[in-house]
Amino acid sequence: MRDQRLEFATLNAALSYLHATLNGIVTDTLRSRLRSKEVPLPEPGFAEEPMAEDPIDGHVLWDSIQSFLPDERERRIAYLLYYCGLKPREIVTRCSKEFDDVKEVYRLSHNVVERLRRNRDRLRWLLDDEEV
Repeated sequence: MRDQRLEFATLNAALSYLHATLNGIVTDTLRSRLRSKEVPLPEPGFAEEPMAEDPIDGHVLWDSIQSFLPDERERRIAYLLYYCGLKPREIVTRCSKEFDDVKEVYRLSHNVVERLRRNRDRLRWLLDDEEV
């Protein structure tokens, strides 16, 4: 991956980019994990039907992601943004005792995305390892 210098005209554009990036990282990880679970079709005449594997356990995925987020506030932001689907302004409104302003939410969100991006390979390995 090459380093790029990105410039955005608005804060909203930058946040949309960060949101899409994190979603892409999680989606890529899930896709690669699903690909490794593919089972080839049995040969014609094979008497036994292939068994379905368990679907991805959301708790295992969340635990894996949390292991890369040592800061409690970053974990909380990841949960509120990406699991609950709240917007930064909604987070400040609903959790005003935890987060002072939207800029703080954006900063923490950026930290989350960067941590997961830096640890993408380790996260993929960890998820593949937990399949056993």
